[in-house]
Amino acid sequence: MSARRTAIAATLACVAGLAVAHAVTDGFQAYTLESARRLNALRSPLPVPDLALEWADGSRTRLLDAPGRVLLVDFVYTNCATYCAALGSTYARLQQRLVSEIAVGAVRLVSVTFDPARDGPAELRAYRARHSTDPSGWDLGRPLHASELRGGLAAFGVVVIPDGMGGYAHNAAVHVVAPEGRLVAILDPSDIDGIVMLARNAIGGKAGHVAAR
Repeated sequence: MSARRTAIAATLACVAGLAVAHAVTDGFQAYTLESARRLNALRSPLPVPDLALEWADGSRTRLLDAPGRVLLVDFVYTNCATYCAALGSTYARLQQRLVSEIAVGAVRLVSVTFDPARDGPAELRAYRARHSTDPSGWDLGRPLHASELRGGLAAFGVVVIPDGMGGYAHNAAVHVVAPEGRLVAILDPSDIDGIVMLARNAIGGKAGHVAAR
């Protein structure tokens, strides 16, 4: 009898596990939580929080203060030698690929630090200078309020965990925010072509029709 109960319990646990997996992976269409959040951004674009930021030039405004622009947003910390270095390289390449759109004010690249205690304007400028000699169209901001930073990370689906050595483990992506302030796509930093295509589609109001990546 005890063996039978054990078997039944194991079966129920398996069914429960499958139900949870089905829910968090969008019916098994997304096999990781990262993929699930990317599918959700395409299917149900949500408004992003209008973070109060201190920029690399020392000025202070909010993330969405310049209406009508497509924003390409990433989250970094300047002492990071792994994901953030790759994101910096991606943004330098996006500056070149989207030079026309940046020049007319249709697209803006934004890097937001999640380590505002250590990343001030000077550190943000140094981070950008390590990757690009041209600051045009690429703004770096430091959140002014801890509560807004927490809410911003949650809204963008960014997970940040202290690594116990003064750094952080975190996921890395480029987030496409349409001119109306909604998160419409999330892409890998290596997918330059996809990011450029999504940015241009968002300018024309067609971001929601692009397939998930």
